Amino acid sequence: MKPEELLRKYLDPSVDRSGMLELVLRLPDNLASALREYGRLASTLDGRLPKKPRGVVIAGMGGSFIGGLFVQDALYDACDIPVLPLRETELPAFVNKEYLVIAVSYSGNTEETIRVLLEAFKRKTHLAVVASGGLLEEAALKTGIPFVKLPAGIPPRAAFPFMCAALAVLLDSVQESPRLMGELEKAANYLKEVSDLALDESEALSRWMFEQYSSGKVLVVYSYRPYLSAGYRLKTQINENAKLHAFFSEIPESNHNEIMGWEGQTALFALLLRAGGEPPYIRYRLEFLRELLSSRGVAVREVVPRGETRVQELLYLFYAFDIASVLLSLMRGVDPTPVETISRLKKYLDERINIREELERTLSNF
Repeated sequence: MKPEELLRKYLDPSVDRSGMLELVLRLPDNLASALREYGRLASTLDGRLPKKPRGVVIAGMGGSFIGGLFVQDALYDACDIPVLPLRETELPAFVNKEYLVIAVSYSGNTEETIRVLLEAFKRKTHLAVVASGGLLEEAALKTGIPFVKLPAGIPPRAAFPFMCAALAVLLDSVQESPRLMGELEKAANYLKEVSDLALDESEALSRWMFEQYSSGKVLVVYSYRPYLSAGYRLKTQINENAKLHAFFSEIPESNHNEIMGWEGQTALFALLLRAGGEPPYIRYRLEFLRELLSSRGVAVREVVPRGETRVQELLYLFYAFDIASVLLSLMRGVDPTPVETISRLKKYLDERINIREELERTLSNF
């Protein structure tokens, strides 16, 4: 199926009022253009970022966190610098001035991420910021730390290709053998070549999920390294786009605890992420889990990524899962873009916590 065919079939402007379906369909093009744009920054980062820091901490929350998890998967067995995604309000005690901390917040106003930035300033770590504006942009401009500006006006979760490209240029700048930007460029081109297959798979997956959710069941996604970010992405996209519960679990850890829950709970359905060339210790665990679930009458579906490289496989899954989550939302007659409960929480916190004051107080001593 071509993107324009999918739009004709599913796009209903009275439901998808902000055009989320069109946004997720543009992932390959947005990634390619972001790589071109941010690639021009590479030469300006020389001497401003450390070569081979002890580790790189990528701090973010929600849609601003997923890029860090993605690059950790992409570089897990190919980078000798630890990459640590962080979803906290504090830095671990071991992070010192030999580390690079990258603060990622689409809005630039995420309280948790600003708190990490404040702590990083106090510890004199190397710093970089990725944001579309807000307090983080103000802090970066005032202190002169490297800043990558994201395009404004889109939901944070739909800004993934831009965040991914921004992180790639920063991470390549601190490695002796940069590779991520080149891998992403090839992957963006690959996605364009196989988009028909991805869209067909997305539509079939969304219809299956719609059927299961309509029967009152809730999804559990099982994945393993190096595909953890893709499985987690599907869970969070269903939460935000379709406004439904979904859960994510890691293999092999879930074999040691969660698997027991299937002896008593079957009001769920499961998606297993699989891949060609699975090592036996993963394959046998997934085969056992599939047989267990089937024996309990649990609906199970397996999804296998396409691609010749790790990055291609991951981006294929992100692309297919993003589209599937939006289609699921549209099948339910739900606008995928608004996140009203999150907005209410942010308003509640803003009325009680003055993070701008805390940031300005810290920067006044910079």
